[in-house]
Amino acid sequence: MDKSLDVPLDRPIRDADGSPGRTSAWRARLPVAVRSGLRGFAAEAAIAVVAGFIYFLIRGSVVDRVDEATSRAVGLIDLEGSLGLFWEPAMQAWILSSRFLIDLFNGIYFWSHMPVIVGVAVVLYWRRRAVYALIRNAFVVSAVVALLMYFLLPVTPPRLLPDAGFVDTMALYATANYQAQEVGPFVNPYAALPSLHFGWALLIGIGLWLARPASGWARYPIVLVAVLLPVGQFFAVIMTGNHYVLDAVAGGIVAGAGLAAAWWWRDRRAVETRYRGGGARSS
Repeated sequence: MDKSLDVPLDRPIRDADGSPGRTSAWRARLPVAVRSGLRGFAAEAAIAVVAGFIYFLIRGSVVDRVDEATSRAVGLIDLEGSLGLFWEPAMQAWILSSRFLIDLFNGIYFWSHMPVIVGVAVVLYWRRRAVYALIRNAFVVSAVVALLMYFLLPVTPPRLLPDAGFVDTMALYATANYQAQEVGPFVNPYAALPSLHFGWALLIGIGLWLARPASGWARYPIVLVAVLLPVGQFFAVIMTGNHYVLDAVAGGIVAGAGLAAAWWWRDRRAVETRYRGGGARSS
C-alpha cells in the first residue's frame, strides 16, 4: 500500500509547492465534528435514495389485481357504513365548489408528503440526531409493513372506484401529481390501505414534537406544524379522493407500530451499551 496516501483526514494535504491544496485547505477549516457529520449525512442520503427507489419500485409493481382491489374497496365502504364512518362523499363535497379549497388540499396532499419529509429529515439530522434516528427507523418498519399489506390487501382508492361519484381532484386540477404518467413504474394505484401519506405525516409530526425546544418562542410554530401536518394530511387524503377513512386509520396504526418498534430498538441498544460499558469497567 502506498504510504503517501495514508494521511489522516484532519491533516492538510499539500500541493507540490508545499502550499495547502484547495480542497484540503477548505476541509481543514471545518471542525472535525462538521466533517464527520457531512460524511454521515452523505451516507444517510445515499441509503435513503436507494431505499426509496426500492420501496417505490416494489410498490409500483407488486400488484395489479383490479377486480380483487375493487371488490375489497366495496367491502371497505360497507364496513365504514356499518361503523358510521363512511364520510368520504360528504368530506369531498366540502371542497368541490371551491377551486381555492381544491388547490389547497391538492397542495397539502402533494407538498406535505415527500418534500416535507425530506426537509424535516435534513433538519432533524443536523439539529436532533437522536430524534432523526428514531423517526428514520420508524419509517423503515412502517414501509416494510405497508408493502406487505399492499401485496396481500390491494384496495381501489375512491377516485378509481367505478360509479361511486368520487372526483380525482389531483388528476383534474393539479400540475404536480404522484400518479403522473412519468412516474408510472413507481406507482401502484391500488395501494390505498394503509395510507402512508397520513401515517408518515403523523411520524413527521411526532418527530417535530419530540425535537421542539424546551423553552423560547421557537417551540410554538414547531408545535403548531407538528399538529397541523397530520391533521391537514388526514383531510387531504380523503378530500382528494385518494383514500378512505379506514385507510388513514390503518396508516396511523402502521406508523404507530413502526414507532414502537423503533423505540424498542433504541432502548435495547441503550441497555446493551450500558451493559458493555459496565462490563468493561468491572474487568
